Amino acid sequence: MGSRSSKPLAAAGPTREPIKIGVLHSLTGTMSISEISVKDATLLAVEEINVAGGVLGRPLEAVIEDGASDLQTFAQKAKQLLLEAQVAVVFGCWTSASRKAVQPAFDQGKGLLFYPVQYEGLEQCANIVYTGAAPNQQIVPGVNYLLAQGKRKIFLLGSDYLFPRTANRIVKAQLAAQGGELAGEVYLPLGSREVGEAIAHILAVKPDAILNTLNGDSNVAFFQKLREAGVKPDDLPVMSVSVAEEEVRAIGPSNIAGHLVVWNYFQTVDTPENRKFVKAYKARYGENRVTDDPIEAAYLGVYLWKQAVEKAGSTDVVKVRAAAKNIEFAAPSGKVKIDAQTQHTWKTVRIGKVRLDGQIEEIWNSGAPVQPDPFLKGYPWAAALATRGIALGTRASLSGLFVILVLITWMAVGVGWMGSVEMKNYLLTIEAASDPAAGVPEAAMAVLVQQTLWVASRTQHWLMGALGLSLIAGIVAFVSVSAIIRNLGLLRETAEQMASGDLTARSPVVSNDAIGVLSSTLNTMAQQISSLLNGLEVRQRQLEERSRELEVAKNAAEAANRAKSTFLANMTHELRTPLNAIIGYSELLQEEALELGEEEFVMDLASINMAGKQLLTIISDILDISKIEAGKVTLFLETFEVWNLIEEVVTTVQPQLGKNGNTLMVNCDRNIGTIYSDLSKLRQALLNLVTNAAKFTDQGKITINVWKEEGEVLPLDNSEELSAAFSGCQQPAIVFQVTDTGIGMTEDQVSRLFAAFAQADDSTTRKYGGTGLGLTISRKFCQMMGGDITVDSEFGCGSSFTIRLPIAVTSPKEAQDDRETAEMQPKSSDDDLETSAESTEAKQKAVRSQALELPNAATVLVIDDDPDARDLMTRCLSKQGFRVRSSASGQGGLMLAKNLLPDAIILDVMMPSMDGWAVLSALKADRDLVDIPVIMITFLDDQNQGLELGAAEYVRKPVDYKRFAALLSKYQGLGK
Repeated sequence: MGSRSSKPLAAAGPTREPIKIGVLHSLTGTMSISEISVKDATLLAVEEINVAGGVLGRPLEAVIEDGASDLQTFAQKAKQLLLEAQVAVVFGCWTSASRKAVQPAFDQGKGLLFYPVQYEGLEQCANIVYTGAAPNQQIVPGVNYLLAQGKRKIFLLGSDYLFPRTANRIVKAQLAAQGGELAGEVYLPLGSREVGEAIAHILAVKPDAILNTLNGDSNVAFFQKLREAGVKPDDLPVMSVSVAEEEVRAIGPSNIAGHLVVWNYFQTVDTPENRKFVKAYKARYGENRVTDDPIEAAYLGVYLWKQAVEKAGSTDVVKVRAAAKNIEFAAPSGKVKIDAQTQHTWKTVRIGKVRLDGQIEEIWNSGAPVQPDPFLKGYPWAAALATRGIALGTRASLSGLFVILVLITWMAVGVGWMGSVEMKNYLLTIEAASDPAAGVPEAAMAVLVQQTLWVASRTQHWLMGALGLSLIAGIVAFVSVSAIIRNLGLLRETAEQMASGDLTARSPVVSNDAIGVLSSTLNTMAQQISSLLNGLEVRQRQLEERSRELEVAKNAAEAANRAKSTFLANMTHELRTPLNAIIGYSELLQEEALELGEEEFVMDLASINMAGKQLLTIISDILDISKIEAGKVTLFLETFEVWNLIEEVVTTVQPQLGKNGNTLMVNCDRNIGTIYSDLSKLRQALLNLVTNAAKFTDQGKITINVWKEEGEVLPLDNSEELSAAFSGCQQPAIVFQVTDTGIGMTEDQVSRLFAAFAQADDSTTRKYGGTGLGLTISRKFCQMMGGDITVDSEFGCGSSFTIRLPIAVTSPKEAQDDRETAEMQPKSSDDDLETSAESTEAKQKAVRSQALELPNAATVLVIDDDPDARDLMTRCLSKQGFRVRSSASGQGGLMLAKNLLPDAIILDVMMPSMDGWAVLSALKADRDLVDIPVIMITFLDDQNQGLELGAAEYVRKPVDYKRFAALLSKYQGLGK
């Protein structure tokens, strides 16, 4: 965003060149909620000053830049203001992070920044004047107030950037020193509205109060959600340090009413200066606007700079800084003064409670402006927070005592040495003088003796003085060392208590020396550990509660899944039953129409039959995909001829091929051999591929290629869980390839091809129809059988789908057993694989009842609750010469079976009261009925269960009654 200038008001007389000043605030982004009003206050002061004649007789011109709530933008705009616009001063920034971001620009460019917001302290920059509160003018008295109200257990909530984290370091040290307790500590990304987890944490630890250092839009979400959670200010007060009247408007007074704020100014302050300021602000920006602490701090900052410039007689930064020392101003909040040492502002501390009208009612104040103490030098417990605030203390005391003792010792030695030398000289002189030959008079001898005695006396006095000094130094050293030992002992006792698990123990902080720093750090560490442990307990409880909720949800989901499965089974049965009748009767009527020569009805009946089968296929697909997703699909493995399967597929798809005028070519060796797999699922997959090819090809060619690959590694081109057990399985394989010359697909369409309910695109679905489930189900089936489906396609030229399956498919359970024993056994050969397949097939056959052999004119009992199904079966079998009796229920069928002793029983599975499984079990438990072969006919894909219970055959509905009658006739032939 480019710079903007506010035009200075015209003044009487000749116009002088304006003084450019910079205004740098976030006019967009998450911090704009607070900073736009601060910018407005700055411009209000500029306008008032211009009306009054400007500064040094020159008008002010504001160059406005948008920091956009972005640190890099702030740094860039600060450089532009200083270097390009060449402003004399900049008024701006809100967050400490933005202040830190622009500070290098002011240090390098020798600029001057007036910073209007409370901050975390522990900083002093020659190029910044701090008109907001230092920690001892807001945070510290705010915590003192809470502690005085009995709120000992305090939770710290803040935005995740510099100010909240540093401010909370101060709070934690203060709580540790003053007997408070840290209930917890949570930080949210700046501007984040995801406050639910933080509120849950707060409610779980049950603090006495919350100290809130959130900034930006996070406050709006926090107070709204806190109120929705039923938290009342009387029960859990929140003291905010970054929420003022402007933020209250955005939050909504009803959401925050009753909570506390700590500032140096409220709009309700009753001073003449404030009444004038509020009136001017509302007149300029609207009656609905409010003033607050940062707004007032920005406003007074402009006036403080004006006074400093006029005192210095220049806008030069160095001169202005020197002139600004101890400047006072009658601000709306009261008298303020720039501290000469720190360039911070003396301010009155105020604590207020938010009212329902959005204003703040003052409930406590400091009574007089408080001297700024950014490094908290007046608080021993804060000694560890900033190195520049720590006195020399213990090290200086011990070092000083050591130097004094050394000096005293050297003084004593020096005095003694000098005295002894003088005494020696005098004694030597006396000795020489005492010789009679020397002729020294007695008076002279007396003088020498007196001088010697004087030297001795002087030496004694000096030594006594040294002794006295040493005694004093010893006493001082004893007291100092005793204090150090005592403090170290207290520190050791506290550390031992903490080590034993008592994290409430605190070491007294009596000074800001090294031991005081160590004690303060130890207390804060213990408090932090205690808070973290409490937080872990809360998290554990929340996890346990969440686990219980998930368990309940899991049980509900499983119940819902069971209900869904039951619903789908019932619904598909209810839909399939009439469809089965439609398909059966349409086939029967086609035969009768041909017999009666009514050929004009045959095509209509064929259309009805085909429509019924298509609808039945759709219903079956939906049920199949549901069972696949639920993991309830099982494999029925058996050995069958590949060529027979291909013939069956070709026969089935002939009507579909003729519909679009396509030709089909099959390339398959009749002697290709057998495969051990799930016949039903492989047939379904192949039918899907061939019918799709016929549907998407018009007047074209479709080719089915089948060949055997010896010892190929199956290229499983997927990471599906179903195929994970078989990946990398090196076995002989059978490859089925279906190629067409149809519409083909693009790469994007191929990438979405195997997704459920998806076709090439919506236009394809509209034109060609279908549910988009066929390929998904086919691929899942192939993956269950240890293979996969791959596709190659070219748009407009056609597609080629390839199925690769091992010759001997292993069921998932068998595959798991094989993996568990693979490391203990040598690698299997191809012969071993064939032997394994034969063994598995033998197990499958062992569960079946005896071979179905029927006599001529055999009696067949049909047990099915559907009258249409009984009627169709009776009519079709009667045509083939069978005697047919039927029953509509399981109980009636058992009684009829005992009376008739039929040659075969055709049994439906899904019946009311007593289902087919129960009937089959009862038949095999009756010694008179156990040998009667039972053919299960159902929509369910539970072939394994049917054969394990002793069924002779398992046939899926809808039944092709001609083929079914042929099947019975085949067994009838065996009986001859």
